[in-house]
Amino acid sequence: MASIEWYATTNVDAQKLGTKKRQILIGSLFFLTSFFLAQSVVFEAAVPFSVPFWAIIRTKYKEYAKFVLFGSLTGCLFLGLGQVLILVLQILMYECIRRFRYWQLPQSIAVSLAVLLVQIVWQGLIYQGLPPVLVQFYVGCEAALALIMTLFMQVLFVNSYEWFTSHWTYEKLGSGLVVFAAMLTGMQAAVFSYFSLSIFLLQLFICFGGLVGSVPLATVIGAVLGTLIGVAKLSFTGMLSVATLTGLCAGMGAKMGRFGVAIGSILPSVFFLFYDATLPLDSVYFTSIVIGSVVFLTIPRKYSDMVKDKLFPQREEILLARQNWLTEHVTYKLEHFQHFVQFMKELVFDRFMTTPVEAAKEVSPMNTCLSCFRYDHCWGAQNNGMDKLMTDWFHMKGMGKESTLHRVEEQIRYKCVKSSKIFEELDTELYREHINGQYFHGKKMIALQLRDMSNHLNQLIAEMKEDTISFVSVEKDIIERLKEAHIECFQLDVLSNKPGARKIVCALAPARVNWEEDTTLAERMILPILYEIFDEPFEIEKVVACDIPFRHVQVCFQSAISFEVEYDIYSMSKEATLYSGDSHALFQLHPGLFAILLSDGMGQSKEAQHESRKLIHLMRECLNYNMNPETAMHTLHYVMSLKQQNDMYATLDFALVDLQHGDLWSWKAGGMSTYILRGKEVLKVESNAAPVGFLSISAVEAEKRKLKAGDVILMHSDGLFSSVADWDEQEEMFLAYAQQVASTNKTIQEKLTMMMQSFQGYYAIEDDCTVLMLEVTHVVPTWAVFRPAQPSMSKSS
Repeated sequence: MASIEWYATTNVDAQKLGTKKRQILIGSLFFLTSFFLAQSVVFEAAVPFSVPFWAIIRTKYKEYAKFVLFGSLTGCLFLGLGQVLILVLQILMYECIRRFRYWQLPQSIAVSLAVLLVQIVWQGLIYQGLPPVLVQFYVGCEAALALIMTLFMQVLFVNSYEWFTSHWTYEKLGSGLVVFAAMLTGMQAAVFSYFSLSIFLLQLFICFGGLVGSVPLATVIGAVLGTLIGVAKLSFTGMLSVATLTGLCAGMGAKMGRFGVAIGSILPSVFFLFYDATLPLDSVYFTSIVIGSVVFLTIPRKYSDMVKDKLFPQREEILLARQNWLTEHVTYKLEHFQHFVQFMKELVFDRFMTTPVEAAKEVSPMNTCLSCFRYDHCWGAQNNGMDKLMTDWFHMKGMGKESTLHRVEEQIRYKCVKSSKIFEELDTELYREHINGQYFHGKKMIALQLRDMSNHLNQLIAEMKEDTISFVSVEKDIIERLKEAHIECFQLDVLSNKPGARKIVCALAPARVNWEEDTTLAERMILPILYEIFDEPFEIEKVVACDIPFRHVQVCFQSAISFEVEYDIYSMSKEATLYSGDSHALFQLHPGLFAILLSDGMGQSKEAQHESRKLIHLMRECLNYNMNPETAMHTLHYVMSLKQQNDMYATLDFALVDLQHGDLWSWKAGGMSTYILRGKEVLKVESNAAPVGFLSISAVEAEKRKLKAGDVILMHSDGLFSSVADWDEQEEMFLAYAQQVASTNKTIQEKLTMMMQSFQGYYAIEDDCTVLMLEVTHVVPTWAVFRPAQPSMSKSS
């Protein structure tokens, strides 16, 4: 354990150290940039390019503002103390203009106005009045250059994440060249012996452009840099020709690799050395371009590939990767659908046997009775109960209780003079009703199965189209909604799109250094958007502040579970035998959906237990294959009816608890009533559907109830109530004890035990009995969402 803690601590320290080094490296780069921009000279006059640079960095990279300030002041210090004072005054004036609450000017106008006001006051003090016209012209040029440079820097210095995620446009490239040219004008004095820093960087930049973009990019770089440097030094045509031809030859040599670029970039300088003696192509110049070419040859290939991908992205690789994913996704869906169809085939047809059993029904006089001389005695005004006996015969025949059936048959023989023909006609009627019910219910089951298969096919076909792939369309919808809300999200990934278990990671660009403000943005604005899109609540799982590869915030959203269920089970068999006809299962289909199954096989034998367990198992299989609950109930009813003579039927009480929205869905096939205890109120969920296997049942309806925190759900088998005592009295007593214990603060196990002990003190349990008790409570997460009548908001709980 100590070694694990040491490793974790070491890993965190190493990450912090790496972040610190990266910040120092970027800060040093900004320091040098501001240093050389402060020394920029255009038309033989210093220009305030460091003020626009300060304005941009102060807004978008606040943590590096101190490096820019120190670099600018240091660069101005080499020009004189007066220039330092002017820079300080211009920065202060800019801050005052930006902080003026009654008049919000654009950033570029604020920079230009700050430069203009300070220079007017400064020159007025120097000349003690109105300065000369030439000085006024220079002041106007400085203000104009400050305005133009601010606009270029706004295009170039985008948010930090866009350097890694967005495409580098030609506008951004041109802005970078302008800023780089301004830096080169400030490097004119950086000459060490035979080495000039400005010429070295110019050569290196042209060669790198030739390698990345061949002739077009290298020529543009040479022409733009040569033009701007020539204008600044009042020597336009000479260096423009050299730089442009250098870019052209470097791009033409790109076909031969790095060495071709390096050699091609030197040849124009050699040519102009003999062609134009007035150009400043001395030993310092050639030494610098040779060093620049050598350094270019040592640049790692990964950097050039990265820049090439940003300038000229290869979409073919992305499309190929997406196509591979699509193939794998469709293959998986096809295999899953194939398994589903195979499961349906085995479920329905592999159990197709004979001799089904019919449920109880009301009968009319048989044909034998209509031709009998004792018709009036049995069915007429002197009815002696023959209709009741035949009804009991149908019922007992379906129940499979041989002893009771034998007693009913003896009573029929005693009253009927043609009993043998009556029994033949009853068997024929039973078989005919069985076939009719089987045919009718089989058609409905097949129709429901075809509907589910059609849904599978429709979903499969839709996902085979690239523009309707689930995660792509979902991510696109979310991003569009975030853009409409003016939320700056540069990366969004849907890790899971399964209802109730969705997981979404959103990368936000920090507007400020304080991460808590970005977390509040996610809580108050993004959560309601996700709720509207998916129609289910979400919560913030975690918020991570990342510095690599740039500063951003990763917010992980997941489906919020509003409710949780705690349950206990009371089960006992008749006379404490090893076998019970009751079976149950409680499980989660996914984190937001809880399933409850309770089945009661007819009898207390091992066969009854086998029948109820088989029904529970088949129902779970249907749900695992995403079958609609209604289809599953009808399918099981049909399959269980295709049984052998010695098989029996079973009841099924099936319920789904939606833990996200707090809904209870109930399907019953012969099941007992479900009770929902809510304080002093009792809600009952009932159904008249017969047990699974009775072919006369053609409809299994779903009942929906809204749940609230604190509700107690009770489900039980018919063995709970005695057949001797009054049914209503037992139910009333059971609910009274349930309400009494539900209001206590005891555990669910203690509540169920106390309730059953109290109930058994008055009524004995004669049959197999199972009681399920579930308590619904609120989940209180770290983050919670509420939707008032006013615009959507959220709160931290």
